[in-house]
Formats: sequence, structure tokens, C-alpha cells
Amino acid sequence: MLRKFVCIAFCLFVSATLSASSVLELVGAQDSVHPFTSRIISTGAEAAYFNPADLATLDDSFKIGFGMTIQNKSISHATRPGGHDVTEHMYYVDATNADANIFNPLPTADLINKRGSADYDSFDGVITLGAVKNIARKSLEKIGGQLTVGVYALIPFSGIQTQQPFFNDEREQYFSNSLQFELYGDRLKQFSAAVALAGRFGRYFRIGAGLAISTYTKTQNRVFVPQTSDPSLQLINAKMNVGASIMPYFSFVANPVAGWHLTGTFHFPTNTGIVKLNNEMQVNGWDNYEENQRWLTAESSMTAGYQPIKLSVGTYYNFDIKNDYQITPMAGFEWSRWSTYINRHGEKPTDKWNDTFSATAGLLMRHPERRVAFGFNYVPSPVPAQTGRENYVDNDRFGFSLGYHEYFSITDQVKIGAGISGSLQWLLSRTEEKDLERKQEDGGLVDEMPDDAEYSGPNGSGQRAEFDELKQGLQTNNPGFPGWTSKGFLLNIGISAEVIW
Repeated sequence: MLRKFVCIAFCLFVSATLSASSVLELVGAQDSVHPFTSRIISTGAEAAYFNPADLATLDDSFKIGFGMTIQNKSISHATRPGGHDVTEHMYYVDATNADANIFNPLPTADLINKRGSADYDSFDGVITLGAVKNIARKSLEKIGGQLTVGVYALIPFSGIQTQQPFFNDEREQYFSNSLQFELYGDRLKQFSAAVALAGRFGRYFRIGAGLAISTYTKTQNRVFVPQTSDPSLQLINAKMNVGASIMPYFSFVANPVAGWHLTGTFHFPTNTGIVKLNNEMQVNGWDNYEENQRWLTAESSMTAGYQPIKLSVGTYYNFDIKNDYQITPMAGFEWSRWSTYINRHGEKPTDKWNDTFSATAGLLMRHPERRVAFGFNYVPSPVPAQTGRENYVDNDRFGFSLGYHEYFSITDQVKIGAGISGSLQWLLSRTEEKDLERKQEDGGLVDEMPDDAEYSGPNGSGQRAEFDELKQGLQTNNPGFPGWTSKGFLLNIGISAEVIW
């Protein structure tokens, strides 16, 4: 019993809070008139992250915005067929599995949380801040050039750092006992900041480069348990360290023909790195399990907010029409190298994720006094069919956006602007089914009450015979068994105010 207590205690106290923003990649530039197509063309301070080369076309400005994202998502678990529950006989089975990632399950009836009881809906708010500043404007204008600095930051209402890790297989039975959307949740509650520099060389070419900055906090715990008879009494010292990760990115805009533009961006992976944790627990009265050592140590790995290499290309054309109006149709594609994905526990999926190509397009109408835009996107899921042990939940997305910004002149050189934009993204319905013919050694479902398990409990009333019968076949508490259907939508609304001079 003491060994079981210690294992459970380690699970409770091994923790880390990491941070790396993914919200910009999922919902786009919330304070922009066209949030989905900002990598093709950026018209404000959001260029500092999405397409820094566009900073070289902008006037000095400061912008503040507010955004909110409403998530309405659902996972419908398929009904568990009979005969696959783990029985109370599991209490009399010795933990002898050689695989360090496979643990003795709890009896199905004794799990703390009901399967599929997690709530996937949420309301998340952010503040966006951005600024653009031209450097040496007068001297560079003489040679047809421009050098511009831009900054852009996103601050969640819920706090600077949020991390809620979960397991993607049967290990989650000890915690929420539910499936989770892999690329949502805490990834929409992360701080993000970017700083970029752009240069324009005449009319034909612009380049930009920037750094995206994210923070993480590593927490390591030292725990003392004075009495094994009362494990609820514990003394804890937590050691915390705040660090930062930096991701570079680059972009260009070429204008080979008047009105026609080609754009490209390249973002390196966003990654806090795989943070190693080393936690210690000392239990009063614990017998030495190693010579001259009266404490337990446990190592684990954590990471968060992983974003892969992203390469995008796009094009747009400016059509000048009457009364100073300009209409700009645009389209672009983005390649994301999701095959390198690392989950929240620093593990690579057994079923390798797919690299993806997503598409965006839109129409922007500009006038010195207003901007109106419409856009859409399609983002395929990188997650392959989840037929085995793993339960990565993700969906293809299809969305559209609308935006309107109005500008007012205060003086000959200063004007202010305000705007609103909204987007809706559908998570297209997706159904997964487990393949019961897939072998465990090939990534299939784990038989958590294996057919060769040895019974060590009381032998009265035919309990051993009952155990030998019940252990045959597949028994599992994997919350993804035997399958599920996921769907939902994300509604995003952003408002902003801007001063331009």
C-alpha cells in the first residue's frame, strides 16, 4: 500500500507550468480588419509577428485592442461494449509490466472522474498592444528606402502563464478520465510578444525579420510526509524558475509589376524545449529502497505550446478605383511541419503526425477613411487516424471573417482609427474508431488486465477462477475506447483603437 501511495503522490506533486503562445496561429490577428490573411498582407502593428516586411509601408502608430474567443466544442464518446471493464481483482495483481509508460489501472468503477466528464467550452479574453516606429525617415526617403521597427504583444485576461497538461492515452484515467482537444485549451491562454525590423528598398522589394518571445516557469517540488498513516499532511517546498524562449522569423514582399505583390514568410519552431523535472519526496519511516537513501526522486519531462516550422507564400493585387478606393484580392498557402510535434509531456506521437497545407484568401477594400475586409481559411488537421492507444483529438477547420475600421483626421498629420472584426471557425465533425486487431507492440490499445496477469489475492469462493475468466480478452480504461466524435466552433470578436501620425 505504501508503494501505491508514493506513486500516486508523485503524480500529484510532479508539476511544471510552461508557456508558449499558440493563440496567434489559431485565431490570427484579432485586432486586424482581416485576421486570417495577415501573413499575406498586414495593415497594422500585427505585421511585427505575421509579416514583418509590411512594417516598411506603415506610418508611425500605436494600437490597443481587445479580443474574446468563445469555444463551443464537444466530444461524444462511443458507448463502451460489455466485457472490457477492469474489475476489482486488479487490486490483487502485481505491477510487473516492463514498459515504464504502462501502469496498473484502477478498477473502472473506482475511477475518480466519470469518463468524458470534462467541459470543453470556454470564454477567453486578450489585450493586444502594438506600435510602429520609422527610423531615419528623412534620410532614407531621399534614396527611396524606409527602415521600420514594430512591436506586438498579446496578454491574456486569465494570466501571463497557463498550463494544464494531460495524457493522450490510458494514463489519463488517473486524472480527468476524459479526452482533450490537443491544439486548444491552455494553448489559447498564453502570453506572446514579438519585435521586428523591416527595410524597404525602392518600390520593388521589402524584407523583414523578427523575434517571437515567450516565457515559461519550471516548478520543482520537495515534499516531506511526516506520517504514512495520514498522507494528507505534507510539507512542500517549491522551487520556481522563470525563463524565456525566442523564435526567429523572416519575410519578404516583392513588387515586380505595379499593383502585383508576392509575399513569403518563414517562422522557425516555437518551442520552450523539453524541460526536465527532478522532484524529491521524503517519507518518515520509509525503508531504504536503495542503500543509504531515505528519499524518493522522480524525473519527468514537460513542454508546451509547440508550434512547428511554418512556411507561407501569398499574392495580392491592388486595383485602384474611383474616389480614392482600392480593392485588393489576396490568396495564400501555408506549409506546417507538424511531423515534428512534441506533446505536453515531451513525447512524440507514436502515430507520426502529418505535415499540412492550409489555404487562406480574402478581399480588402481600402480608403483613407476606412477599411473593409472579408476572408476565409481552411486548415486541415495534422492528426492521423487514432486507431491505437493514443487519443489526439483534432479537427479540420473552415472559417470566415469580416472586419470594418474607420479613420478620422485630427490634424494634417495625426489621425485616429477604431474598428471591429469577427471570425467564425467550424471544427468539422470527425469520428475515430479503435482498431481492436492492432497489436499492442505496434501501438495498439494496451490490455491493462493482461491475459498472463498473476493473481495474488484471497482464494476463497472461487475468486481465482473468476479472475482467470475475467482477465481474458481486452480490459482497458482508456478514455478513447472504443472511439469518439468531435466537433464544434470558435467565435472570435476583436475591437481596436489606433493613433497614426
